[in-house]
Amino acid sequence: MDRNTIVRAVLRLGLRLFALLAVYGVLHTTGLHRFTSYETEGLNTLILLVGSIYAVILAFTIFVIWGQFTDVENWVILECNSLSDLLRFSGYVSAEMDRTVRKGVTAYAQQVVRQEWPALGEGRRDKRAQELFNDLLTAVIAGDGPRDECAPERPAHARLIEIARRAGERRDGRVTRSLTRIPPTMFWFLNTIAGVLLLLVFVYPFHHAAVGASCLGVLAVVLLLAHFVMSDMDNPLQGAWNVSPRPFAELSR
Repeated sequence: MDRNTIVRAVLRLGLRLFALLAVYGVLHTTGLHRFTSYETEGLNTLILLVGSIYAVILAFTIFVIWGQFTDVENWVILECNSLSDLLRFSGYVSAEMDRTVRKGVTAYAQQVVRQEWPALGEGRRDKRAQELFNDLLTAVIAGDGPRDECAPERPAHARLIEIARRAGERRDGRVTRSLTRIPPTMFWFLNTIAGVLLLLVFVYPFHHAAVGASCLGVLAVVLLLAHFVMSDMDNPLQGAWNVSPRPFAELSR
C-alpha cells in the first residue's frame, strides 16, 4: 500500500467532515430543524428508501470492481507462468533458442515493470512493451528450431510455440482488464444518491444538536470511505491498494 496516499485520503476526509459539521452547527441555530420536525415520518421513509437504493447499487458496483481487480491479478500470474514456461522449455530446443528467449523475456519483463505498468495505471498502452513481446514471439516461432521432422527437439519446439501463443492471450487479457474502468455515469449516480442521503440526515429534526452531529458525522465517514474504496480499487494498478508487478520483476532478474 502507498502510505502517502492513505495519509492524504485521511486528511481530506477530516477536512470535509469538519466543514460539514461546522455548517450543521450553524444551521441548527436557524430554526430549520423546527420546521422539518413536522415531517419526521416522511423523512424517515425517504431516508430508508434512499439508503436501501444506495446499498444495493453500492454492493453491485463493489462486486464488479472487485471482479475486475482479481481478474488483473489472475492474468498477471498466468502470463508470468507462461513466460516462466518459455524459459524452462527453451533449453530443450537449442542453446541459441535458450539465449534468445531468456534475453527476450528479461527485456520484456523489465519494460512491463518500468514503463507499461505506470502507463496502464494512467489509462495508456505502452507500444514498446508490445513490440518487445512481438519480438519474443517471433524469436520463438521463426527462431532456430529443429528442421528435421523426426528430430527429438521437435516436440519441445512445438510445445514452446504453444506456450508463446498462450502467453499472448494472457497478455491481451491482462492489458484489457487493466484498462477497464467503471463508467463515470455510475460514479456520478452513486455520489448523487449519497449526497441526497446525507442531505436528508442533515435536515432531520434531531432533538439534540450533539446527537444529530454525531449521526451526520458517522454517515459522512461511511459514505466517504465507500467512495474512496470504489475509486481506489477501480484502478487496479495505482492507489492505496493495487496489484503488484512483482511477478514480472522476478522474471527480469
